[in-house]
Amino acid sequence: MPPRLAAVAALPRLGLRPLTPVPADAPVAWVAVSELEDPAAYLEGGELLLTTGMRLTPDNAAEYVARLVRRGVAGVGFGVGVVHDAVPPALVAAARTHGLALLEVPRATPFIAVGKAVSRMLAAEWYEDVTRAFQAQRALSRAALEGPAAVIVRLARELGGWALLLDAAGAVRHAEPASAASRAAALLPDLARL
Repeated sequence: MPPRLAAVAALPRLGLRPLTPVPADAPVAWVAVSELEDPAAYLEGGELLLTTGMRLTPDNAAEYVARLVRRGVAGVGFGVGVVHDAVPPALVAAARTHGLALLEVPRATPFIAVGKAVSRMLAAEWYEDVTRAFQAQRALSRAALEGPAAVIVRLARELGGWALLLDAAGAVRHAEPASAASRAAALLPDLARL
């Protein structure tokens, strides 16, 4: 699962300052930097878009934000001290109106630092997923040494659910938990296709 925008915004070394509410559960898929008046065509959704607002005016701020919201960006980080000394009030108002998370990026924080921070968070999440999968695979391999019933028990635990081992006719050979055996009848149409 990608890092949450709230976690990125809370990184002390970046010094980001939320100017609008930051949803606790908004995922950040990547960081993009753009000074285009309409960057939406170059985004996939889920990005934290960084900009210094070179092309932003009070007249186009509302439509700029609306396009980004329609595209599904996670939020906007606005770098101050380059083009604008402060985040333009029209942008803040538009972000509030449209429910877009808006973060002020201080002059001392290069955009590359934000990108690297998110990249590290994504890599850590990926590593955790791979490690978890490897541990599950190892546990299943160990269970296989004990036989099919042990594999079904371990599989149900790893999935946090239930598991069945059916024979070719659809009869339950092993079920974990035992009550999962009642699910076998519902699986028969799928089993017939295999």
